Parts: sequence; C-alpha cells; structure tokens
Amino acid sequence: MKTSPYPSRRIFLAGAGAALAAPFPAPAILAQAVAPIRIGIVNTFSGVLGYSGDDNLKGMQLYLDSLGWTIAGRKIELVREDDQANPQVGLQKVKKLIESDKVDLLMGPQVSAVAFALLNYIKESRAFLIVHGAGADALTWQRIPYLFRTTLTSWQIAHPMGVWVHDRQGDEIVLLATDFAAGHDVLRVFKGSYVASRGKVLKELYPPLGTNDFGPYLAEIRALNPPVTYCWFGGTDAVRFVQQYREFGIKAKLVGFASLIDSTTLAAQGQAALGVVTSTIYTDALDNPSNRKFVAEYRERYKDYPNLYSEYGYTAALVLDAAITAAGGNVADKDRLAEAMAHVRFDAPRGPFRFDPEVHHPIQNVYICEVQEIDGRIADKDIATIREVRDPGKKYASARASTRNI
Repeated sequence: MKTSPYPSRRIFLAGAGAALAAPFPAPAILAQAVAPIRIGIVNTFSGVLGYSGDDNLKGMQLYLDSLGWTIAGRKIELVREDDQANPQVGLQKVKKLIESDKVDLLMGPQVSAVAFALLNYIKESRAFLIVHGAGADALTWQRIPYLFRTTLTSWQIAHPMGVWVHDRQGDEIVLLATDFAAGHDVLRVFKGSYVASRGKVLKELYPPLGTNDFGPYLAEIRALNPPVTYCWFGGTDAVRFVQQYREFGIKAKLVGFASLIDSTTLAAQGQAALGVVTSTIYTDALDNPSNRKFVAEYRERYKDYPNLYSEYGYTAALVLDAAITAAGGNVADKDRLAEAMAHVRFDAPRGPFRFDPEVHHPIQNVYICEVQEIDGRIADKDIATIREVRDPGKKYASARASTRNI
C-alpha cells in the first residue's frame, strides 16, 4: 500500500494564478474571463483503495502540467477532498466543495457507493459532475444532464468477458468478489452473459473488503475444482488473492475484472500473476501513439508505469481540455458546457474516445489482456480487442455482446 504524499485536502494551483486577483472591481464578464476555474476533486485517498485516488490525481496533474494549468485562457485550480470510501463522508465533502469552496465543476469518486450517495444532491443542486472512477452500471442510467462518466461501466467490461471466458476457458466457473457494491455489480453482469452462453456457475463467494486470509475461500474453489475462476478484487486485496491463489496450487484458470491486475498490483504480485487474464479499457502495453507518449511522460515524472487509475485521471483531464476549450472557457453556462462535452472526440492512451450523447458514457475499446513476461518485465499484454463497446444502459438485460469474432 502506497502512502499518499498529499494532505487530506490540498489546493493545486499553477504558478501565477494568484496574480489574477485584480486590486480593483471589474465587470462580471471580465471577472469570468480571468478567474480560475475551480474543480472539486472528491476521491478515495486513504485506506485499502487509497492508491486509486492518488494515481488518478497523478494522471490528471501530468496532463494539466502540459497545459501550464491553463485552459481557454483560464487558470485551473483543483480542490481535493478524501471521501475515505465512505458514502456519507463523500456527500459531506461534496456539499462543502459546492457550498463553501464554490467550485465550478466536480470530479470523482472512485467508489460506486459514494457516487450513488451523491446523486440526489447533484440533481437538486444542478452541479456539474464528471465521474472519473466509479463503474456501477446504474450511474449511466440516470440521464442527469450535467453528469458525465469518463471511465467504464461494469457491463462494458464484464458482459463481453462472460462470453469470451465461456468460449475459450470452460463451461463451469466459480465467481468471487469483494463484498460491496462494485463487486456484486460486476459478478451480476458477468454471470448474466456467462450463463446466457450456457455456462454453469458452481458457486459465488464474497470475501469482505480488507481480507487478509483467503484460505477458506480458496479451499472451496479447490474442492469444487472448476476449469476457471472469475473474480473482482482491487488494491491490496487483489495482491493477496493472486498470491494466495498460486500458493494453494489451484489449477483453475484465473480470470477477472480490470482492477485485479494493473501495474500497481503487478509490482507486488510478481510471478504469481503470470497467465492471469482480465478485461479492461487500458494497459500500459497498448501500442498507439497517445499511449506511448503518456507512458514515456509518466515514467519520466513518477519513475513508474501508469495504471488504469492513472489513465482515468489523464483522460478526464483531456475531456476537460476539449470541452472547456469548445465552450470558450465558459463553465458557468452548464448547458453549453454539457453540449460541448457530449461531442468531444480524441485519441486517448486507451484508444479512440467519444461519448454516447444519450447516456454520457464513453464508447470505447475493451481489451482482453494476459500477464506475460516481456523483455524481463512482467506486464499485462493485450491479446484481443473488442472495438467500440457501447453500454446499452437500462436495455442491457436484452443486449448481448458477442466476442466470438475477435
């Protein structure tokens, strides 16, 4: 577990931003033109999932550094708050950001339960929220005019994976996930497509967040002896589970959701992760110009490889840049900003990025990846691509993603 180098709340302001404060009154339109754009960040910066918020912020800062922390002639100011992965804490922090800190836009959170706790307040206050973390499907169904998500949904990643795993790994499976909203969401979606492909789920297991000893769950898997196991874990839970899975000598192929394997967990999982297969929207091994640039700059800045959460932050900053520029720097006109954001298009490190204008969620590639040793480095290598996956929203129950032609 990495310890955040930042205090629980901190304002990041580029260089001469403070000099923009004029000593004399100015017309409202002039004040709008020169005032910083204040962006409230509420994310998880402590506990088991603290690394996700830290790395997300690193990716965002890296891109904003390249802009000199200025978009459309206005300085960018970030006000950061830690939601502690607690829905009520997250709601309190968001209210503070809107009512006391007077931020123009909100970004975050990582934990889906926190995101759901914010929704009523976001609707009532008409706040502009960019979700650059939480993956629960129902967030995309809300159709809130000023809510956009720049990351992924459980459906987008887990549904096509259910078909792929059945066709290529086996027709019986054991499912495991951390016992909270995201874990249940992912297993529900994966199970739906796996069973629809005529696969059989032998058992579902839900260890609590922060489990140190997975022995009892692994013993059940070994007794059931399935050909394949699918799971959702993140952070230190993902590290411990993969290590203990190998220590138990379980023969079932281990596959899982994006959070199970990334450059952060791989550093600790080591050889135990070899052969693990996951579905994701990003791996640092993707070979495209935008990702090569991102990886090189990230490594130079942080002396490490970027992970999924780093790319979350970087791409969210790309969205901000494109949308605010298209809106002429005017973030007070939320309708204009939302219209601009709905139509952004660019090549992100993850690949081509654009929003579905109906649900405000990305239409993007999903990658099937396998942990391999490449030139002496253990890396998560993409082995198949499912192109331009669109989350169908509430219609997902009748939708069926096919990966048989990959």
